[in-house]
Amino acid sequence: MRILALVTVVFTAACANGGSLAPDTSTPEAGPPTAASLTSVQSFCEAYGQAQCTDAVVSACGVPDASACATAAAQACVANQPQGTMYVAANAPACIALAGSTYASTTITVDQLAALASACGSQVFSGPGAARASCQTDYDCSSMAGLSCVVPFGQTAGHCYVPVVAQPGASCAQAPDVCTDGFYCDPMTQACTVDAVAGAGCGPGYNQCADGLACSGGGPFATCMAASPDGYACGVDTDCAGGMCDKAGGQALGTCASQITLSPLDASCASFVGAGDSGAEPAEGGI
Repeated sequence: MRILALVTVVFTAACANGGSLAPDTSTPEAGPPTAASLTSVQSFCEAYGQAQCTDAVVSACGVPDASACATAAAQACVANQPQGTMYVAANAPACIALAGSTYASTTITVDQLAALASACGSQVFSGPGAARASCQTDYDCSSMAGLSCVVPFGQTAGHCYVPVVAQPGASCAQAPDVCTDGFYCDPMTQACTVDAVAGAGCGPGYNQCADGLACSGGGPFATCMAASPDGYACGVDTDCAGGMCDKAGGQALGTCASQITLSPLDASCASFVGAGDSGAEPAEGGI
């Protein structure tokens, strides 16, 4: 009865103003892009650039306006498409939605960048490699077939497999086996072994250092030591306990950080002003 009464009130008010409900001539608000509207790399990159270029990004990066920002970001996105990959439109909407929420703020954490890389990387751009094909990155493998590049500990190349997660202490002798976080596949025992603690020896193929630690030194004297905290100088991400070496545009060295704060000098703003690589480059945040 409450719903009927409400409808009656609306209808009565409409009749009092002319006897019928006036048609709604306003333009409906555009919804989020769908796979049907993202049929090409160009259309994906245009939508991705628009999602990135929020008011916060335009202001923080010193871009003239959102249109110029989106145009530059789309161009960088197209240029950064991994070679030899196939665009997967079905996975594009989730990537674009995540990009919009990530870039709604001028402060972006390492975890957010990792999530963006997962949603917008090889899930959107599937590699050519079939099962057991040689690979160095996930872009070499067909994500459409559920394949990832499984690289044995201590090596730089692997093969495309559907990963099989091995539990702590369990055997990881089969090629598709990958250990859970905090463990690595010891090539000697072929079992999932806990990551090495601070002070333990380390090296290629010998003792993977735990999160927050870096293998420092060389040869038999290499040791797991605390990685640099936020604010310390760095050259690569693995130098840092927070997992990111934040660099100014064009600089070889940077500063360890657990998050980035967008500014005209930061490399992450480069794609929004039409120069350099995108802050969503495959290596850090998807295409």
